[in-house]
Amino acid sequence: MTEFFTFTNIGRHFDNGEFIQVSGRVEPGQLLMVRGPSGSGKSTLLKILARLIRPEAGKVYFQDRDWRSVAPLEWRQRVQYVSQQPVMFEGKVIDNMLLPYKLNQNKRFAGYNLDKIKEFFNQLDLSANLLQQDAQTLSGGQAARVAIIRALMVKPDLLLLDEPTAYLDGDSSQKVNRLMQEWVGQGEHAIIEVSHHDQNVDELPGSKILTINPGKGESRHEL
Repeated sequence: MTEFFTFTNIGRHFDNGEFIQVSGRVEPGQLLMVRGPSGSGKSTLLKILARLIRPEAGKVYFQDRDWRSVAPLEWRQRVQYVSQQPVMFEGKVIDNMLLPYKLNQNKRFAGYNLDKIKEFFNQLDLSANLLQQDAQTLSGGQAARVAIIRALMVKPDLLLLDEPTAYLDGDSSQKVNRLMQEWVGQGEHAIIEVSHHDQNVDELPGSKILTINPGKGESRHEL
């Protein structure tokens, strides 16, 4: 049976001498919530899985393929990473939304769907007029939601979300969580999310928790 996304004994040392070694897995229709104290390596784990930094040890398999056999371009299309501090590039918001299409060389989709973008904007309580605004003028909360929508429009198989609601108020957080629930509920995608908010687990049925506890040169993880 094909396993969707599995990581085993992902290890990395930190400057303070602590070491994390973490294993986990997620299947389509599931969310894996990563928890742990501040500085425990949660964000580092996501960056490793996004292939932005290299681990010192461990293996990752995506649909039974060793991640080293997957070309970086394909990986970044199928595994989308959204950082806690979303990056907005120069130009209008619509230019930021279209950037993945301009860079994309994968034939999984041919063009963008403006109606779908507007639908996502409406679901996250963003005005469609915002598309013509300078992206650099967005508030933190607006940029966070735009970054999530931009990632969804790439049609990834897996979303890596680092504190996606950190800049959002309660109402906006609930709308983001609801959208994520609908997206995962399609049964074709999965999410690995770093979050400190307990309510996220309750609002996303079927989710699992991975707790990271760094140690001095030893492995401590809970699935």
